[in-house]
Amino acid sequence: MKKNLKIIFATILILVLILLKLISSIQTKLDNKEFVIKPGDNFLTIASNLKKDGIIKDKNFFVVYAYLNGDYAKIKPGDYIFNGEYNLSQILKKLKNNLGITVTIPEGFNIFQVENELIKQGIIEEKFILTDYKIINLKEDFIKYPFLKYVNAENNLEGFLYPNTYYFLKDMSIKNIIYVFLDNFKNNVYDKIKNEIGEKDIYDKLILASLTEKEAYFREDIPEILSVIQNRIDKDMPLQIDATLCYIKMQNNYLNDKIIDCGELTNVDKALKSNYNTYLNKGMILNPICNVNYDTFRLTLSKTITDYLYYITDPKTNIAIFAKTLGEHNENIKKYLR
Repeated sequence: MKKNLKIIFATILILVLILLKLISSIQTKLDNKEFVIKPGDNFLTIASNLKKDGIIKDKNFFVVYAYLNGDYAKIKPGDYIFNGEYNLSQILKKLKNNLGITVTIPEGFNIFQVENELIKQGIIEEKFILTDYKIINLKEDFIKYPFLKYVNAENNLEGFLYPNTYYFLKDMSIKNIIYVFLDNFKNNVYDKIKNEIGEKDIYDKLILASLTEKEAYFREDIPEILSVIQNRIDKDMPLQIDATLCYIKMQNNYLNDKIIDCGELTNVDKALKSNYNTYLNKGMILNPICNVNYDTFRLTLSKTITDYLYYITDPKTNIAIFAKTLGEHNENIKKYLR
């Protein structure tokens, strides 16, 4: 009996495979048919859209065929034009080989660097389309992105442009480009921490994370750097964070069509007039200065208690050297920086 069942199953499987092969060889004639796969579209959505647009005849056969071949996981977002005759194999081959426009946003990039990269890649055409886009323009999207509700409406999207590799489509609107970034921030940060932190606190943590991202070479130094920031705020001391001066210089360079670079900091830079200048202004800055990944953000959720008020970075090892008093700090400067 078991032997007969095996024979029956084997026969059915062979017949199914033959049927799939026959169906997969059937060609569909398409005349300059455009098809778009958006970043985030899942395979079943893609299959449904292919059927709706008349590119495939049967969704179920396409799904089974793609799963058996392992091609379902290789389909990429992009703009596709089908012109000619295509069978299932040829359709899948095409959908695997168009990547759209690929852009990698490194951790620590600020909004000016992100916009510059998008311009270089031909995703947006003009400067300030992204940098000048305000939170208030996304008011109708606060339900989907609740972490935006407690951000100043006039702020831009600095801090929410999550570092990742993206596939953008040609001629995407700025709003759809922003949705791609916000979806990544929501999936990679907000959804992971929303049960541990109030929505009102997320932006404040994002600011802290952006400071430590630019100040700490090693992630292990971040908890102590966070403690220095808090201790200085508690004592009504200016934060005196060099990364904020770099942000001002990079912002000014971008506005003046110069290379987005910080260059070497000097005492003159400490007098730069800006709300970001933590040498002139006490308290926390009101906006992030770059975009960070989940691991860096996560470190802001824990509190490390120290007596540290100062730190420098050893130029040889890039390790942060901490001090409790100005005297200790000056000794560290003599030892490591002179």
